[in-house]
Amino acid sequence: MRSFRRKLMLGISLLVLIFMLLFVVVPYLIAGPPTPLFTVRNHDNEGHELRVEIYDSENNSVLDETYELAAGEEVYHPKPFRFRVPGFEIVDYTFKFTLDNMSTETYSTNVQPWNTVEVELYADYAEGQPLSIGEITV
Repeated sequence: MRSFRRKLMLGISLLVLIFMLLFVVVPYLIAGPPTPLFTVRNHDNEGHELRVEIYDSENNSVLDETYELAAGEEVYHPKPFRFRVPGFEIVDYTFKFTLDNMSTETYSTNVQPWNTVEVELYADYAEGQPLSIGEITV
């Protein structure tokens, strides 16, 4: 009786482990590796300074970095581990972008493994917007 119970527990543990692996590994096989947390492209002919701040839903700071972008340069920031596992953390985040300490834009989204916030500097400057923010999902 004790041997049967031990085999049953081992079998159930293996099934649980297999199902957990399926929920973590299969999405990576289908969609590929996670995309960056955000990307920034400078379309202007001059260099610019961009400060990126990210806050969680409780207004706690998650990231605060400043980037010096040369003309035509592109930078990206990789996702931390907690954003790489599907369904691990479902929280809205607010991205705050400040360009040259003058223009500030915010963008809120739910960060998932395969979505990326994209920032374009001076892509729509004819429209009068130095910052253009959007999101792309794979």
